[in-house]
Amino acid sequence: MALKARKPIVKETRFKAVVYANRGVGKTHLCCSFPNTYFIDSEGLSCHPHFVDMLIKNNSDLARINELSEIIAEVKTLLSTKHDYKTLVIDSITFPFHLLSNFEAERLAKKSKIDSEGTEFGANMAKAKRQVFELGMLLSRLDMNVIVTAHEKTKYTDGKELGKMSDVNDKIEYALGSVINLKLIGNDVKAFIEKSRYTQLQRNEFIDFNNGYEILCDKLGKQVFTKESIAETLATKEQLEEARRLIKVLSVPEEWLNKKIASCRASSVDQLSEKDMQELINLMLNRLNEKEAS
Repeated sequence: MALKARKPIVKETRFKAVVYANRGVGKTHLCCSFPNTYFIDSEGLSCHPHFVDMLIKNNSDLARINELSEIIAEVKTLLSTKHDYKTLVIDSITFPFHLLSNFEAERLAKKSKIDSEGTEFGANMAKAKRQVFELGMLLSRLDMNVIVTAHEKTKYTDGKELGKMSDVNDKIEYALGSVINLKLIGNDVKAFIEKSRYTQLQRNEFIDFNNGYEILCDKLGKQVFTKESIAETLATKEQLEEARRLIKVLSVPEEWLNKKIASCRASSVDQLSEKDMQELINLMLNRLNEKEAS
């Protein structure tokens, strides 16, 4: 069996981060300052004229979406569609995450035969966590800068307060790779670099951030935020039909299939790229040929 490792290739930098803060610190103001942004709003930004004016000035567009499944569908479309947007903003992920968790709590409470709020052992969070994980995988593939904002909450361990953290499943932080906590010190916005994959943004660094977009341009280079986005070609209808046929013929174990799909940073066959799908099909065809030859 051939080894899989190849010489690594450096890809052009994209800025991807979770930005979290308490209310009123400036998360939304930061996000509105980026040019050519596809802005997914879950909290009613259009009710604030100054933010709308900023988006118009920066040649950005707005989509009002507050359900995680719809955000995932929108990101999949952005991933595979030619467009002129340079940055994707999801402001915030906290509201859709907890909206789904609350819906699940109500569903589980109605389903339960005992007096229950549907939150035992965090069962109501399971679906929201899965969808955030799915979203994170797609965002990691997206050839755009990505800013996902989240609310701030207190972090506890053994009943002791240890600091602050983002109010969402941490899988999104792993997917994007960088976490920035905004703080308001007097009238000035400061950014604490909690986690970073960029050498220009050092972990545990505390920087002035009143003009966050300009500061990021200075540190990472303006070309990062003006570079054209390249669409990914997803699996064709014919490929999907062939894959499903082979899965049925071979009685492919679900666990094996899910591992293969996850290794391509997808959660279902219809999210696979054309290239990854063809590799999966070839693998199953080889299995079928071996089965018929035996």
